[in-house]
Order: sequence, then C-alpha cells, then structure tokens
Amino acid sequence: VYLTTRTMGRNIVSCCSIMLLTVVAGLIVVAISSNALSSTAPKHHHERREFVKAALLLGGGVVATSQKSQPAWADIEGVVTPILNSDGSTTNKKDNDGVTLFTTKSGLKYIELREGDETNVPPRYGQLLSISYTSYVKLAGKEEKLQKYDSVPAYVIKHGNGRTIPGLEEGLHTMRVGGKRRLIIPPKLGYVASGLGPLPVSPLGRYQLNNLLDKMVEQRGGNVIIDVELRLAMNDEADQGYYDDSSLTPEQFKTLRDNLQDSAKRAVKDRESSTSTGDIQSS
Repeated sequence: VYLTTRTMGRNIVSCCSIMLLTVVAGLIVVAISSNALSSTAPKHHHERREFVKAALLLGGGVVATSQKSQPAWADIEGVVTPILNSDGSTTNKKDNDGVTLFTTKSGLKYIELREGDETNVPPRYGQLLSISYTSYVKLAGKEEKLQKYDSVPAYVIKHGNGRTIPGLEEGLHTMRVGGKRRLIIPPKLGYVASGLGPLPVSPLGRYQLNNLLDKMVEQRGGNVIIDVELRLAMNDEADQGYYDDSSLTPEQFKTLRDNLQDSAKRAVKDRESSTSTGDIQSS
C-alpha cells in the first residue's frame, strides 16, 4: 500500500508539472502574438480600408458619356451624395478615389451604379417599365443626412404618361434593363404637382414625405434622391401610339399644320352657317 501510494503521488506531481509548463508556454505565446498584432495593427487597418475602398469603386463603376461630368465624393455605399450648400447648390470635391457625377441639361444629376445590358435599347415612352427603388430626401446643408421615406422591390409605371415625377422619367429614359442609378432630383423635377408618384403606400411614409417636402420649401433647397434599378421594359398592347419618341419630318409637320388650319376654317364656316340659319328662322 505504501509503495502504491508513493507511486501515485509521483505521478500526480509529474502531471501537475507538465500542466504548469504548458500554461506558462501558452502565456508566452499569447504575449508574443499580442505584441506582434499591436505592432502591425495600423498597417492591417490601412490595408483593410484600402481594400474596402477599392471594392466600393468596383461596385460603383462609371461609364464615360458625352454629357457633362464632374468628380464627387463616394459615400459608404459606393454611391455619391453631393454636398449641399445652404442655398441648395452643390459643391463637388475632387477625389482620386471618387466616382463621376453626371449632370443633364434639365438639372438632373445621376451616378451609374451598374450598367445595363448593352444588347437592350433604352426604354421608349409608352412602354411599361418594372423598376425597384429606394427613395430619400436630403435637405440643404453639409451636415444633413439622407432620410429614407420609401422602398419598393417591384413597381410598374407607364413611361411618359405624366404621372411620374419628371426627374425619375428622365433618368429611366436613358437606362438599359439591368442597370442601376442614383438619381439626384432637384425640386423643379420632383413632386411639382399633386398626384405624381411614386408615393409611399403607408400613411406614415406619406406623412414623412410631406414633412420633408415642407422642409425643402422652408429651406429653399434640397433634393429627392432615388436609387432605381430598371428590371424590365415591355410594350403595352393597349398603347395607341401616342407616346412615340420619333420627331415629325418637315412634310409631316406641314400636313399636320394644314389639317389643323382646314379644321379651323370648317369650324368657322359651320359657326357662320348656323348663325345665319338662326337669323332666318327668327325673322
């Protein structure tokens, strides 16, 4: 019994010694790793930031066009929100890592977030368009943030029927199916009349939008911003051809003018004839 007890005691001491050495070795490894990480943390942080910046730029690639373009800051989502001054004007800063902000003649600004399928042609007025969008209002001021008021994964409009805000119509008209843009819509191309859409479905969303539009009026500045994706463009079988994009030729315009003049002359003659008939009957 004595020998057995003594042997067990030696085994316990050996196990404890091994465990103690293991713990000490582990602490030394942890200390060395911590020092190494602390010494390289700024570098890793810098590399990670550069990687995220590069990824955002790849996600928000820009296509060169003949329209006026100017560089601007990219936000965390890889899209641009221009800085607004108190008067509502935009200040664009040059940044080597920025994306390009395009401006049309009407004052609409947009950023190409994703190009559409080059095999597809841009939509024509009169077609039915299926879009998905997220809409915001950004009030005037450098410190103002985007305030989201609506987001719809599937929305159908008849392109050019006058029931959609002009800025969205213009932005969609040069897109291709599969493309995505951020539209920066000035007040004159936004909700300029009642009944224009798209509008939030919920009462709370409409209240929020009305409140934001009232603030835009008070501040005399701000923009409606819509991230829109064109998902589908198809012909409307009930369309009568009143939305055709093509311009009239000089011959067609002359024919149209002659027809209108002839119609006006006939209307005058009919009016004079009915007046003469009435006078004869009265006499």
